[in-house]
Amino acid sequence: MFVRTKRVHQNGKVYEYLLLVETTRERGKVVQRTVLSLGRADQLDRSRIDAMVQGLSGLTQSALVLDPHSEAEGLQDCRVLGALPVLRRLWRDLGIEGVLRAANRKTQMPLSEATFALVAARLMAPQSKRATYRSWLRSIYAPEFEGLALHHFYQALDLLEEQKDVIEQALWNRTQQLFAPVLDLVLMDTTNTYFHGQTRGALAQYGKSKEKRYDRRLISVGLLVTRDGVPMGHEVFPGNLHDAKAFVALLSRLRSRFRIGRVVLCADRGMVSEEILRNLREEGIEYVVGARLTNTAEDAISYTGANWEGVEGLLIRVKPMGVDGETYVVCHNPKQEVHDWERRKEVLARLRSQLHKNPSGSSLLRNTSYRSFIRVQGQAITLDEAKIRRSARYDGKYVLRSNADLSHVDIARAYRQLFQVERAFRDLKGPLELRPIRHFVDRRIRGHVTVCFLAYALEMALRQALAGKGNVASEHDYHEVMADLARLGVGTLTSGDRTYAVRTPLQGRAFEAFAAIGLRPPSKVLQGPANDPKILRQGESVVPSTLF
Repeated sequence: MFVRTKRVHQNGKVYEYLLLVETTRERGKVVQRTVLSLGRADQLDRSRIDAMVQGLSGLTQSALVLDPHSEAEGLQDCRVLGALPVLRRLWRDLGIEGVLRAANRKTQMPLSEATFALVAARLMAPQSKRATYRSWLRSIYAPEFEGLALHHFYQALDLLEEQKDVIEQALWNRTQQLFAPVLDLVLMDTTNTYFHGQTRGALAQYGKSKEKRYDRRLISVGLLVTRDGVPMGHEVFPGNLHDAKAFVALLSRLRSRFRIGRVVLCADRGMVSEEILRNLREEGIEYVVGARLTNTAEDAISYTGANWEGVEGLLIRVKPMGVDGETYVVCHNPKQEVHDWERRKEVLARLRSQLHKNPSGSSLLRNTSYRSFIRVQGQAITLDEAKIRRSARYDGKYVLRSNADLSHVDIARAYRQLFQVERAFRDLKGPLELRPIRHFVDRRIRGHVTVCFLAYALEMALRQALAGKGNVASEHDYHEVMADLARLGVGTLTSGDRTYAVRTPLQGRAFEAFAAIGLRPPSKVLQGPANDPKILRQGESVVPSTLF
């Protein structure tokens, strides 16, 4: 239905009449039928049109006619809707909601909703549980969160700690169905994070902090991901557990919980020991690991029986298999070589200056950077030119060792995929704010880490959906979409004696998130009078999607 202008010639003049017209089909032909004549355009009383439209607005199915005064005032009591609808859809599709509801069936508390609120808040506005309850819940539009209390959040952490393995198994099974990740390479790594306040329990221990905070108690977090960064599982360890022992525990979890076929484990050199590698070989498990600078690794660097080959910015060459059936691959990064040379030059300049001032200064021995280049003779400390030359041989170079049936090119590529775990740890410690940890007992600490893990799982699911199967959206694309989603809000508008909750328009790239997961954006009118037909279309509206 639309308004059409009809021109009429009368007494040598042309008059314009406005007609309300609808298009219909009669006897197989499309015709236009006049529903109402609105009169001459130059004599139109617009106030009568306003009154007529306002009177009919109560009968409309989807159109909301605003009072001019209310419209001028704009939306009132605006709240953030943001990424909540998108995260809710992913939460359901990944099977997390179903597991939590089943686990929480015996209680009357909304712990499933409290858990989703914690994970969504970690992605939208990470802060403490108390701040999430007191501030974030009041700033967002989420009627389903009404009735949540602060104690529900803490009890949700307990539920997560109990159901962690079940959730991760369901998450991995569903991820395989939705995104079909290629599971030929499992990446393992650990990090640790420190506490600010007092803690109790066995997890918080003093250990070797990767952030040089030896004055704080730590916990260690181990992570399993695919080559695309899809999270498979995580474990929380005491802060004083050695990385090699954490590797054994992660490997045990991997083999007992995930039914996988042939897979190559990839880990950094600090994660493994000779004993672990020997056990892996005995059990027929393939691996790609960074090699420690032992005599064997130094022999590989000195080996000249193969030519350098360029691979994705690296120069690599292979040393033939040794007695243990391993292949050693030497990787040379020219850019890193320049960085290492410049760093050593700066360290030596400072060292020479210190030696000139105090040749027998014992403090030089406590500096790990200096200790690599000095020689002690009695009370005198001098530069060791042999150590300096030896260090220069390793500029930009590292050695990989593998027993996998892979080409040396694939071995180098597999090891470079470890940046996916590093990115996961950056996200956990950065945008998702794993720290500060404001819990004191072990089960709550584990629950808090699980919240961060699930938030990362939702993030990676959205990244994959945005980029398509087998790909992951870039940092820029993901953060741009999330920033545009954050501008989506809901406010109240008054039309006569009726009040509605109205969604603001989608801006920027926000629509891409909805399109990627096959979800229509929420209706323009979300809430209103119970008998108003404009809000009877509540509920999730799903678009068929080839992605799923």
